[in-house]
Amino acid sequence: MRSVISIYTTIFFVLITCAIAFANVVEDPVLYLDASDNPAHPKAWENLGTEGGELLAADKAPELEEGAIKIPALGIDEQNVKYYTTKESLQTFGGPPQKNTPIFFEDWTLEFLCRRNGDFFVEEHHFAGFQNSPREGKQGIRLWIVGGQKLDMSIHAKGAKQGVQTLNLQLNEGEWTWITVVGTSGKSIVAYQDGKEVSEQAGFEFDKTLPINDISIGANSYDERRRTFNGSFAIVRAYDKALTEAEVNQNIAGTFAVDPADKLSTTWAEVKRGYK
Repeated sequence: MRSVISIYTTIFFVLITCAIAFANVVEDPVLYLDASDNPAHPKAWENLGTEGGELLAADKAPELEEGAIKIPALGIDEQNVKYYTTKESLQTFGGPPQKNTPIFFEDWTLEFLCRRNGDFFVEEHHFAGFQNSPREGKQGIRLWIVGGQKLDMSIHAKGAKQGVQTLNLQLNEGEWTWITVVGTSGKSIVAYQDGKEVSEQAGFEFDKTLPINDISIGANSYDERRRTFNGSFAIVRAYDKALTEAEVNQNIAGTFAVDPADKLSTTWAEVKRGYK
């Protein structure tokens, strides 16, 4: 009996270690937007990340909605989750660059829990942008959808637009997905969809002294907000570091995790009940 209890005690402490490792998202995002926690609605999307501040609504704020988020490949089936949905052109977050809180990075990670809802409102789907003002200036990252489904991007580095390959990220209409793009300065750009790597290409050098101050969610930039993404965003995170594949998946697992204290107490109670 003692040996059995010892085994399950060991299992219990392994569970504690796993819960600590995976129950929380990676620390210190510089930008952290969560539709479920935004006291600034409907005028702005408050930054819960380390740099603080907020992204103002552009011409009009996206609509705050509540519904189910399901991603079968990840085992996610959450009810009553809040998210922002664009209904028309010019409906984005990210005001004039001079009113945004700037962020700075050399290595970077951009993460989105999102859904494409339909075809573009005007001539293109623009998705998100993180740039040094003015638009298409010294450096930045611009994301848009090619052909209605695949997410593509352009990189601005050394004062000019740099050629990149497609990210190979698929945004199917009506389907929630978790996408992450990781840039290691001068080395690589890696894209993940629902926790799995889908592409890798050469990277470009970024200068951490240049402020990323033209930030838009639902468009490439404030100036091009008319090309609003026809979709929904529940969570957006940006880091000033390159996350590993394990950290990418930690963020996915940690976002909708059960409270680790409750989970562990329940697990330990079940163990004790089974071996009294």
